[in-house]
This record gives sequence, structure tokens and C-alpha cells, in this order.
Amino acid sequence: MIKSIVVAHRKTGITHEEFNKYWLEKHAPLAAELIPGVRRYVQNHFVPVPGMEYEGDGIVEMWYEDVAAWRKSMEAVRNSKELAEDGAKFCDLRNASVWIVEEHVIK
Repeated sequence: MIKSIVVAHRKTGITHEEFNKYWLEKHAPLAAELIPGVRRYVQNHFVPVPGMEYEGDGIVEMWYEDVAAWRKSMEAVRNSKELAEDGAKFCDLRNASVWIVEEHVIK
């Protein structure tokens, strides 16, 4: 099993609270429905800690059977007008960092 990790960035003019609420309540159900092959989908919302700054505004993790399943899902995402329009409402997709990894749980 592999996992994609993406650092999400909020659209200019949207607060952290607005970003998190929309991402969780509106975009997540849509993504879960429209992206094929996803075995697990997790959003990581940053916790405000005084003196700490984060790169981006959140991290999304999605698990797939293998790289072929991930590539198939990305093709569906690229071809989904509905996902693109929804993502543009709250996300700045130009700066998204993406990693494809295999987990090795130690503890």
C-alpha cells in the first residue's frame, strides 16, 4: 500500500478557520465520492501553537493499493470539472507539494 501526502494552501483572502471548515465539511465528502481507488483519506488540520509557523495550511493523506491505483485516481481528478471548481473555492493549488510514500510503522 502507498500513500500520497499533499501540503494544502488556502486561497488568498480566506481565513484558516474558513479554510478548515470548507475543506472538512464541503470538499472532503466530494473528494471521497469522486476520487476512485482511495482506501483511506485523512485531513491534518494544523494546531495553532504560539511561536510556531507551518509550511502551508494543512496536510492531506490518501492511501492506495499501489502506484497504478494512485495514477488512475489522479487521472480522474484531472478530468473532474466538479473537483477542480470546488478546490478553486478554497485552495491555492499552484503551490501544492506532493509526495508518494510507503509507510514503515515503527511503533
